[in-house]
Amino acid sequence: MTKVAMIGLGRMGGPMATHVIDAGFDVSLFDISAESLQRYSEMAAAVASSPADASRGADVACIVVFDDAQTIDVVSGSVGVLTTMQPGAVVTIHSTISPSTLRILADAGAKVGVAVIDAGISGGEAGSNAGTLLTMVGGSADAVEAASPVLQAFSKEIIHAGELGAGLALKLARNATGYICMAAVHEAMQIAAGAGVALSVLQHTIAETGVFDQALSPFMLGGPSPLTDNDPQSLRDLLLHLQSLGEKDLDQALNLAGELGKDLPVTTATRQSFHSVTRL
Repeated sequence: MTKVAMIGLGRMGGPMATHVIDAGFDVSLFDISAESLQRYSEMAAAVASSPADASRGADVACIVVFDDAQTIDVVSGSVGVLTTMQPGAVVTIHSTISPSTLRILADAGAKVGVAVIDAGISGGEAGSNAGTLLTMVGGSADAVEAASPVLQAFSKEIIHAGELGAGLALKLARNATGYICMAAVHEAMQIAAGAGVALSVLQHTIAETGVFDQALSPFMLGGPSPLTDNDPQSLRDLLLHLQSLGEKDLDQALNLAGELGKDLPVTTATRQSFHSVTRL
Protein backbone atom coordinates (compact mmCIF):
# COMPACT_ATOMS: atom_id res chain seq x y z
CA MET A 1 0.00 0.00 0.00
CA THR A 2 1.25 3.47 -0.89
CA LYS A 3 2.31 5.43 2.17
CA VAL A 4 1.58 9.16 2.17
CA ALA A 5 2.77 11.92 4.48
CA MET A 6 0.47 14.93 4.67
CA ILE A 7 2.31 17.94 6.06
CA GLY A 8 0.10 20.91 6.92
CA LEU A 9 -3.50 20.46 8.04
CA GLY A 10 -4.93 23.93 7.70
CA ARG A 11 -7.97 25.07 5.77
CA MET A 12 -6.67 23.55 2.55
CA GLY A 13 -4.41 20.76 3.78
CA GLY A 14 -6.83 19.37 6.34
CA PRO A 15 -9.61 18.46 3.90
CA MET A 16 -7.02 17.25 1.38
CA ALA A 17 -5.66 14.88 4.02
CA THR A 18 -9.16 13.62 4.75
CA HIS A 19 -9.69 12.74 1.09
CA VAL A 20 -6.35 10.92 0.94
CA ILE A 21 -7.28 8.94 4.07
CA ASP A 22 -10.71 8.14 2.66
CA ALA A 23 -9.09 6.92 -0.56
CA GLY A 24 -7.46 4.12 1.42
CA PHE A 25 -3.83 5.23 1.51
CA ASP A 26 -1.59 4.58 4.49
CA VAL A 27 -1.41 8.15 5.80
CA SER A 28 0.78 9.84 8.37
CA LEU A 29 -0.01 13.41 9.42
CA PHE A 30 1.91 16.36 10.78
CA ASP A 31 1.07 19.97 11.61
CA ILE A 32 2.76 22.45 13.93
CA SER A 33 -0.65 23.00 15.56
CA ALA A 34 -1.49 20.37 18.18
CA GLU A 35 -5.12 21.42 17.83
CA SER A 36 -5.09 20.63 14.12
CA LEU A 37 -3.53 17.24 14.74
CA GLN A 38 -6.08 16.47 17.45
CA ARG A 39 -8.91 16.73 14.93
CA TYR A 40 -7.48 13.75 13.07
CA SER A 41 -6.58 11.59 16.07
CA GLU A 42 -9.59 9.34 15.58
CA MET A 43 -9.19 8.91 11.82
CA ALA A 44 -7.46 6.02 10.11
CA ALA A 45 -4.11 7.78 10.02
CA ALA A 46 -0.97 8.02 12.14
CA VAL A 47 -0.21 11.29 13.92
CA ALA A 48 3.50 12.11 13.69
CA SER A 49 5.78 14.21 15.86
CA SER A 50 7.64 15.94 13.00
CA PRO A 51 7.75 16.10 9.20
CA ALA A 52 10.62 13.60 9.28
CA ASP A 53 8.57 11.24 11.44
CA ALA A 54 5.56 11.54 9.15
CA SER A 55 7.56 10.87 6.00
CA ARG A 56 9.59 7.93 7.25
CA GLY A 57 9.04 5.25 4.60
CA ALA A 58 6.59 7.44 2.67
CA ASP A 59 6.25 7.09 -1.07
CA VAL A 60 4.69 10.54 -1.43
CA ALA A 61 4.84 13.57 0.87
CA CYS A 62 2.30 16.34 0.24
CA ILE A 63 3.36 19.77 1.52
CA VAL A 64 0.52 22.24 2.19
CA VAL A 65 2.05 25.00 4.33
CA PHE A 66 1.91 28.79 4.16
CA ASP A 67 5.04 30.24 2.60
CA ASP A 68 8.60 29.71 1.39
CA ALA A 69 10.11 29.67 4.88
CA GLN A 70 7.71 27.03 6.16
CA THR A 71 8.14 24.97 2.99
CA ILE A 72 11.94 25.01 3.29
CA ASP A 73 11.68 24.02 6.96
CA VAL A 74 9.37 21.04 6.47
CA VAL A 75 11.13 19.78 3.33
CA SER A 76 14.86 20.32 3.84
CA GLY A 77 15.14 21.43 7.47
CA SER A 78 16.78 19.43 10.22
CA VAL A 79 13.58 17.42 10.73
CA GLY A 80 12.31 17.87 7.17
CA VAL A 81 10.84 15.13 5.01
CA LEU A 82 14.03 14.71 2.96
CA THR A 83 15.85 13.42 6.05
CA THR A 84 13.80 10.22 6.12
CA MET A 85 12.37 9.66 2.63
CA GLN A 86 13.95 6.92 0.54
CA PRO A 87 15.26 7.20 -3.05
CA GLY A 88 12.42 7.00 -5.55
CA ALA A 89 9.93 8.84 -3.35
CA VAL A 90 8.20 12.05 -4.42
CA VAL A 91 7.56 15.34 -2.60
CA THR A 92 4.61 17.34 -3.96
CA ILE A 93 4.67 21.01 -3.01
CA HIS A 94 1.19 22.53 -3.04
CA SER A 95 2.24 25.82 -1.42
CA THR A 96 2.68 28.82 -3.72
CA ILE A 97 6.38 29.50 -3.35
CA SER A 98 9.02 31.30 -5.39
CA PRO A 99 10.59 29.52 -8.36
CA SER A 100 14.04 29.93 -6.78
CA THR A 101 12.91 28.19 -3.59
CA LEU A 102 11.41 25.39 -5.67
CA ARG A 103 14.69 24.86 -7.51
CA ILE A 104 16.66 24.82 -4.25
CA LEU A 105 14.35 22.18 -2.81
CA ALA A 106 14.45 20.12 -6.01
CA ASP A 107 18.25 20.16 -5.88
CA ALA A 108 18.18 19.09 -2.24
CA GLY A 109 15.82 16.24 -3.10
CA ALA A 110 17.97 15.11 -6.03
CA LYS A 111 20.95 14.68 -3.69
CA VAL A 112 19.05 11.97 -1.79
CA GLY A 113 17.24 10.52 -4.80
CA VAL A 114 13.86 12.08 -4.00
CA ALA A 115 11.91 13.91 -6.72
CA VAL A 116 10.43 17.27 -5.75
CA ILE A 117 7.59 18.51 -7.95
CA ASP A 118 5.39 21.60 -7.82
CA ALA A 119 1.68 20.88 -7.56
CA GLY A 120 -0.21 24.14 -7.21
CA ILE A 121 -3.86 23.87 -6.30
CA SER A 122 -6.84 26.02 -7.21
CA GLY A 123 -10.42 25.84 -6.00
CA GLY A 124 -10.23 27.33 -2.52
CA GLU A 125 -11.61 25.84 0.64
CA ALA A 126 -14.78 24.74 -1.14
CA GLY A 127 -12.76 22.72 -3.64
CA SER A 128 -10.59 21.27 -0.91
CA ASN A 129 -13.63 20.22 1.11
CA ALA A 130 -15.31 18.70 -1.94
CA GLY A 131 -12.16 17.04 -3.28
CA THR A 132 -12.48 18.97 -6.54
CA LEU A 133 -9.27 20.99 -6.66
CA LEU A 134 -7.54 21.72 -9.95
CA THR A 135 -3.94 20.61 -9.46
CA MET A 136 -1.28 22.14 -11.71
CA VAL A 137 1.89 20.10 -11.75
CA GLY A 138 5.44 20.65 -12.92
CA GLY A 139 8.07 17.94 -12.90
CA SER A 140 9.31 14.84 -14.66
CA ALA A 141 6.74 12.53 -16.20
CA ASP A 142 7.84 9.65 -13.97
CA ALA A 143 7.51 11.67 -10.76
CA VAL A 144 4.14 13.06 -11.75
CA GLU A 145 2.88 9.60 -12.66
CA ALA A 146 4.05 8.23 -9.31
CA ALA A 147 2.27 10.98 -7.36
CA SER A 148 -0.90 11.12 -9.46
CA PRO A 149 -2.92 8.44 -7.60
CA VAL A 150 -2.52 10.48 -4.41
CA LEU A 151 -3.27 13.79 -6.14
CA GLN A 152 -6.41 12.30 -7.66
CA ALA A 153 -7.83 11.80 -4.17
CA PHE A 154 -8.50 15.55 -3.85
CA SER A 155 -8.46 16.73 -7.49
CA LYS A 156 -11.09 17.00 -10.20
CA GLU A 157 -8.27 17.33 -12.72
CA ILE A 158 -4.50 17.08 -12.72
CA ILE A 159 -2.77 19.24 -15.32
CA HIS A 160 0.84 18.28 -16.06
CA ALA A 161 1.96 21.67 -17.29
CA GLY A 162 5.57 20.73 -18.05
CA GLU A 163 8.90 20.41 -16.32
CA LEU A 164 9.73 21.61 -12.80
CA GLY A 165 8.22 25.04 -12.16
CA ALA A 166 5.63 24.86 -14.93
CA GLY A 167 2.78 24.11 -12.54
CA LEU A 168 3.82 27.01 -10.34
CA ALA A 169 4.04 29.32 -13.36
CA LEU A 170 0.58 28.20 -14.49
CA LYS A 171 -0.89 28.88 -11.06
CA LEU A 172 0.77 32.30 -10.79
CA ALA A 173 -0.52 33.22 -14.26
CA ARG A 174 -3.99 32.03 -13.29
CA ASN A 175 -3.87 33.96 -10.02
CA ALA A 176 -2.66 37.11 -11.76
CA THR A 177 -5.62 36.84 -14.12
CA GLY A 178 -7.99 36.51 -11.19
CA TYR A 179 -6.62 39.46 -9.25
CA ILE A 180 -6.49 41.70 -12.32
CA CYS A 181 -10.10 40.77 -13.10
CA MET A 182 -11.03 41.50 -9.48
CA ALA A 183 -9.46 44.95 -9.71
CA ALA A 184 -11.15 45.55 -13.07
CA VAL A 185 -14.56 44.59 -11.71
CA HIS A 186 -14.03 46.88 -8.74
CA GLU A 187 -13.35 49.76 -11.11
CA ALA A 188 -16.40 48.82 -13.21
CA MET A 189 -18.43 49.06 -10.00
CA GLN A 190 -17.14 52.61 -9.49
CA ILE A 191 -18.46 53.64 -12.91
CA ALA A 192 -21.81 51.88 -12.54
CA ALA A 193 -22.51 52.98 -8.97
CA GLY A 194 -21.37 56.53 -9.68
CA ALA A 195 -23.80 56.71 -12.59
CA GLY A 196 -26.66 55.33 -10.50
CA VAL A 197 -26.67 51.81 -11.97
CA ALA A 198 -27.50 49.06 -9.47
CA LEU A 199 -24.57 46.72 -8.90
CA SER A 200 -26.88 43.73 -9.29
CA VAL A 201 -27.61 44.94 -12.82
CA LEU A 202 -23.88 45.27 -13.55
CA GLN A 203 -23.30 41.74 -12.23
CA HIS A 204 -26.08 40.36 -14.41
CA THR A 205 -24.82 42.19 -17.48
CA ILE A 206 -21.24 40.97 -17.05
CA ALA A 207 -22.46 37.40 -16.59
CA GLU A 208 -24.87 37.47 -19.52
CA THR A 209 -22.56 39.11 -22.05
CA GLY A 210 -19.52 36.89 -21.58
CA VAL A 211 -17.12 39.72 -20.76
CA PHE A 212 -14.34 37.45 -19.56
CA ASP A 213 -14.76 34.98 -22.42
CA GLN A 214 -14.62 37.92 -24.81
CA ALA A 215 -11.42 39.15 -23.18
CA LEU A 216 -9.73 35.77 -23.54
CA SER A 217 -10.98 34.61 -26.92
CA PRO A 218 -8.66 36.65 -29.17
CA PHE A 219 -5.62 35.09 -27.50
CA MET A 220 -6.65 31.46 -26.93
CA LEU A 221 -6.11 29.00 -29.74
CA GLY A 222 -8.81 26.52 -30.65
CA GLY A 223 -11.97 26.84 -32.65
CA PRO A 224 -12.64 29.10 -35.61
CA SER A 225 -10.70 32.35 -35.28
CA PRO A 226 -8.36 34.50 -37.33
CA LEU A 227 -5.70 33.30 -34.88
CA THR A 228 -6.12 29.72 -36.02
CA ASP A 229 -5.93 30.24 -39.75
CA ASN A 230 -2.78 30.76 -41.77
CA ASP A 231 -3.44 34.31 -42.91
CA PRO A 232 -1.17 36.77 -41.08
CA GLN A 233 -3.04 39.71 -42.59
CA SER A 234 -6.31 38.51 -41.04
CA LEU A 235 -4.63 38.41 -37.66
CA ARG A 236 -3.17 41.90 -38.09
CA ASP A 237 -6.54 43.26 -39.15
CA LEU A 238 -8.24 41.68 -36.14
CA LEU A 239 -5.70 43.04 -33.67
CA LEU A 240 -5.77 46.53 -35.19
CA HIS A 241 -9.56 46.48 -34.96
CA LEU A 242 -9.37 45.37 -31.33
CA GLN A 243 -6.85 48.10 -30.58
CA SER A 244 -9.04 50.77 -32.12
CA LEU A 245 -12.16 49.58 -30.31
CA GLY A 246 -10.35 49.04 -27.03
CA GLU A 247 -8.71 52.43 -26.97
CA LYS A 248 -11.97 54.16 -27.88
CA ASP A 249 -13.97 52.35 -25.20
CA LEU A 250 -11.29 52.81 -22.55
CA ASP A 251 -11.10 56.53 -23.33
CA GLN A 252 -14.86 56.83 -22.97
CA ALA A 253 -14.84 54.89 -19.68
CA LEU A 254 -12.08 57.10 -18.29
CA ASN A 255 -13.87 60.26 -19.44
CA LEU A 256 -17.02 59.13 -17.64
CA ALA A 257 -15.02 58.22 -14.55
CA GLY A 258 -13.51 61.70 -14.57
CA GLU A 259 -16.98 63.26 -14.71
CA LEU A 260 -18.02 61.07 -11.77
CA GLY A 261 -14.89 61.88 -9.77
CA LYS A 262 -13.70 58.25 -9.74
CA ASP A 263 -10.05 57.21 -9.86
CA LEU A 264 -9.49 54.08 -12.00
CA PRO A 265 -5.77 53.20 -11.87
CA VAL A 266 -6.13 49.75 -13.45
CA THR A 267 -8.20 51.11 -16.32
CA THR A 268 -5.75 54.00 -16.76
CA ALA A 269 -2.77 51.62 -16.86
CA THR A 270 -4.62 49.36 -19.30
CA ARG A 271 -5.32 52.30 -21.61
CA GLN A 272 -1.68 53.37 -21.50
CA SER A 273 -0.43 49.91 -22.45
CA PHE A 274 -3.30 48.54 -24.53
CA HIS A 275 -1.34 48.92 -27.77
CA SER A 276 1.04 46.24 -26.51
CA VAL A 277 -1.86 43.83 -25.87
CA THR A 278 -2.74 43.91 -29.55
CA ARG A 279 0.82 43.76 -30.87
CA LEU A 280 1.92 40.72 -32.92
